Amino acid sequence: MLRRSVFIFFSFLVFCTFFMAYSAYAAPVGKITKLDGKVDVLKTGQGTVGGVSLGDNVDVGDIYRAKTNSRAEITFFNKNILRIHPATRVQISQYTDDGNKSNQIMKMDRGKVEAVSSQEFIKKVSSFAEGNKFEVHTPNAVAGIRGSGMTVGFAQMVTGLFFSTGRGYFFNPNQPGIVRNVSAGFVSFIVGTGGMPSRPVPGNVSYVGGGTGGSVPGAGGATGSGLGTGYNLQTTGFLNPINDTYTITPPPQIPNVFVGSVPYLRGTFGNADLGMNVSINDVKFYGPSVTGQPQTWQAASVTGNFWNFDGVPRAFGFMVTGSGMSAFMQVTGSDTDFTGTWSGTLANGSAPTGVGGYRQPFSFSGSASGTWSSSWASTGTITGNASGVVPSVLTQDPVVTQTIQVGAIQSLSVSGGPPYYDYISMYQVKFWGPNTGGVPYAFTAKVDGSRSISSTTSAYNLSGGTPTSTATFAFNSASGGAWTANIYNGNVPAGGMGSAPNNQTAVVFEGKASGTYTTGPSYNSLMGTASGKVRVP
Repeated sequence: MLRRSVFIFFSFLVFCTFFMAYSAYAAPVGKITKLDGKVDVLKTGQGTVGGVSLGDNVDVGDIYRAKTNSRAEITFFNKNILRIHPATRVQISQYTDDGNKSNQIMKMDRGKVEAVSSQEFIKKVSSFAEGNKFEVHTPNAVAGIRGSGMTVGFAQMVTGLFFSTGRGYFFNPNQPGIVRNVSAGFVSFIVGTGGMPSRPVPGNVSYVGGGTGGSVPGAGGATGSGLGTGYNLQTTGFLNPINDTYTITPPPQIPNVFVGSVPYLRGTFGNADLGMNVSINDVKFYGPSVTGQPQTWQAASVTGNFWNFDGVPRAFGFMVTGSGMSAFMQVTGSDTDFTGTWSGTLANGSAPTGVGGYRQPFSFSGSASGTWSSSWASTGTITGNASGVVPSVLTQDPVVTQTIQVGAIQSLSVSGGPPYYDYISMYQVKFWGPNTGGVPYAFTAKVDGSRSISSTTSAYNLSGGTPTSTATFAFNSASGGAWTANIYNGNVPAGGMGSAPNNQTAVVFEGKASGTYTTGPSYNSLMGTASGKVRVP
């Protein structure tokens, strides 16, 4: 009797545990909000397939199949939307939403779906991208939304992705380290189990394979607005996917026919004290035919140089031109001492007389990136690459930040006493900013002086101006007729850069200097330049 009671008790515990686990797993996560034709569902823990009705709850683990010419829309409780196209089989694999993080994964083994993110999800992604997911998984791809809407299709081991609005990411789960970013108006494809995402090219939703039937009835715009309300369905069993008939639209051929080229697009900004030259070299345009409108472009390289500043200034905009073409380029660079990276965008590109065999006007845009290197405060070099699309998808001019002198100090200097009588001066100290009276981000200066030949390395406390500005000038090498120095603890009090309209803000600065020297009988005579960064303390 005791043994039978213990058995019943443990059987009851097992049943309760299973029931609670199943209930938690099958908790509703959304509802069927639109329906057209025959769509059925296999619920977790159930052995038979049932028909779907408008307003039905949607649970994690549900497997939905839309028949030919049938469609459904799921609105999740976090307001994200999944639209299921004809001849599609998709599972609601994961769903969690704790208020701060939202994670959804749909697994599709054939067909086509459209995923549209809610404004709440977009806000969460903006705050913490890695903690939020809205993804569609196929056997060879993962497609995820960072904002707005995407369409994903899968058939015959080809996954296609198109973004109607916003942007997202695309990768093969077998190579998760190679991720392709895709933005609105572009398509990308992964072919086979080992395929990598193709370079995004301009396209539309018709490029994406999988599913059957045309556009969604009543659809409004890229995201669609509705499905029919018919839901007179019959319960039906699933067909084996291999025997179920469906059609695909094959991936488009990425244009690779050479149309024409220009030798370069070049531009410059700055002045004699601070500046940059950029050359985008051998810009080639490709399209569907030698006389067709180009659809992509690729530069052989990007080269250039900059002078008299430490690090590449941020958000500089300027025009690049060549062979009758023009575009606005915005460059953003890292701010380190000797090497760094830079990136840029090209917007409102204009080819008023076409290129090569295509002689009609067109617009273009793109992106560029690369590395830079410098040697102290003198000059540095820029290298990189650039590519883009036709027509332009960037229609707004970049913010153009000019290089304007916003203040100056006549000199910062020091005269040493016996026995060396050293003299060091940074003169024509100029401060550069984005606009008249603006806060400076860089400084430049000239250097001259004399040093005792018995003094190899030393630091000098410079001062000058009204009210008094100060800085430490420390030599760290002097040999072979050349010298280098560091500048630190630079301090300019409020009003120290001259009267208005000069900037009146108190700032601190640091940088580097270099130059040459000549040896005399009792001292070294030196000259050079200095430059560096400026900020508000």
